[in-house]
Amino acid sequence: MAKVRGRAWAWAWAWAWAAVPACGPGSMAERDGDAATDVTAEADADEEIGADADADGETEAEAEAAGEDGTTEDAGRRPYGDPCTNGDECVGRFCIDASLDPSFVGGYCSALFCDVTFPGACGTEALCFDTEVYPPLCAKTCETDADCRPPDYVCVGTCIPDDFTAPLDRPGILTGAETEVTGFLAAVDDDRMMRRVRVLAGEEAWDGPTGPVTIRSRADAHPDHELAADYLEAELTGLGWTVERLEFGAGLTNLEAEIPGTDAGLAPVLVTAHWDSTATDTTGWDAAADAAPGAVDNASGVAVALEVATILADAGTTPPARTVRIVLFDAEETGLQGSEDFVAGLTGDIACAVNTDMIGWTTEPTAGRFWYVFDEGSRPWAELGVEAIDLFVPGARPLTTDYGDAGYSDSASFWAAGRCAVGVNCWPRELSNHSVDDTSAAFEPIFHDVARASIAVAAGWMYGGGGL
Repeated sequence: MAKVRGRAWAWAWAWAWAAVPACGPGSMAERDGDAATDVTAEADADEEIGADADADGETEAEAEAAGEDGTTEDAGRRPYGDPCTNGDECVGRFCIDASLDPSFVGGYCSALFCDVTFPGACGTEALCFDTEVYPPLCAKTCETDADCRPPDYVCVGTCIPDDFTAPLDRPGILTGAETEVTGFLAAVDDDRMMRRVRVLAGEEAWDGPTGPVTIRSRADAHPDHELAADYLEAELTGLGWTVERLEFGAGLTNLEAEIPGTDAGLAPVLVTAHWDSTATDTTGWDAAADAAPGAVDNASGVAVALEVATILADAGTTPPARTVRIVLFDAEETGLQGSEDFVAGLTGDIACAVNTDMIGWTTEPTAGRFWYVFDEGSRPWAELGVEAIDLFVPGARPLTTDYGDAGYSDSASFWAAGRCAVGVNCWPRELSNHSVDDTSAAFEPIFHDVARASIAVAAGWMYGGGGL
């Protein structure tokens, strides 16, 4: 998954961040200008909060503000998430107001520069939330939307502005009794998906045409990059699919395979994922020589696409009315190059594409949840897809959003061209992402639910989307 692009309001935060030289806990440097001084004071306070947290997650600042019964007294210190107009109201914290980000309606008491690796960085009433779009901040913990400030804030484990999420209606096209979809999901094989992840991540050898070989990296500068493309083509052709290698750029390759539907008049469904990898977050990493396992990012998504291909190739699977295309993109990690090239050459109508990217883990503050991302032009198909998730994978818990930078990936190339797509991903990223530590050991149980959710979207479209 490519790193997300900043929203427009992130520039204001970046300006404030850049105005703050690095300081150690408790230090204070001279600043020019009130704004820089206020930001720095809050940042220093935040560092002290992270550094002084005790074993129970309570900070010294919270302990001082607490009464004998352990409750926090109202001494001008507003809790995380409370409305504010300036930092003085938050006391030792930061007020995110409209001048920094208008989506934090009415101001939001928080703390910037918290440490996502330290569980007690935000005490007991908040979590450190790093969306990669702005500096990490302390966001109030919650269990339901009622714990936040309706209607402007919603609960995703923490209270965040509601413009991060967008509701989707359920169109009532599916009933849950569709045996084709039920059978499709019953055929999903977790062991088969994980075997493919391990092969792509270089943890298990591929028995290639010339004998067992190991794919150490799928980065485009690495010699094993071509080997990975060969493996993917072999997997698909071995299932009986006809595969087309779509060359672009310098040594880059998209792979496309198609199974015709029973009704040629219906636009095809696309199941997509990017197959390249990177480890740029590992210090000293050499793209031409070093490993880049990319197990979660994005062997996980490729395994989902190959699983759909495998089930469709089974003689016992009911042939769908719609043609299905499996498309595996190269060079996502270097700027969505593969999907941009593919979409630019796309002719004719498509129904919609479901793109799966990075679904092997779950992170705070959205633990146990995953993002289901769409744009307005894709809404009807997105609604049908999320209906399929609700009915056929009830254990999955999607967060629906039209915020395109939520797990920025190849779906954005479709939206930019006015084509229908939804993205399925787990975001924010784990620290192992884009590193040599992105191995199958990083996978968490949520993978199985999210993989099935993505497959349910595709199956719901294949078998239930005739009226769209």
